[in-house]
Amino acid sequence: MNVIVIEPYTSHYPNPIKFKKGDVVDLGEMDTEYPGWILAKAKDGKEGWAPVQYFDREENSNTGVANMDYNAFELSTTMGQKLKVIRELNEWYLLETSEGQLGWVPTKTVNFGAKKTTI
Repeated sequence: MNVIVIEPYTSHYPNPIKFKKGDVVDLGEMDTEYPGWILAKAKDGKEGWAPVQYFDREENSNTGVANMDYNAFELSTTMGQKLKVIRELNEWYLLETSEGQLGWVPTKTVNFGAKKTTI
């Protein structure tokens, strides 16, 4: 499924957090703008937002074990750019450019194309 950028997006994280399945990650606060994302700190010291679903953790624990590989790389997009949807999660899309680059953007910045109207 393809989408078109309707609102350009600029990445705010040039050095994103990444982790592998099985890594122990320190977990912090939940994101208030995008529900389902949690502030995480990987073993290499990088911090960033990660999907809360990607962690197994005990109640009241400030650490989690990653149940999936993850890379928080965000795409910087331009108006009208066409991108391929890989997955949707917590109001963000993981998208692929025509050059094969993968990255996340907020769902509100893209559209599935012009909607047909009838008179």
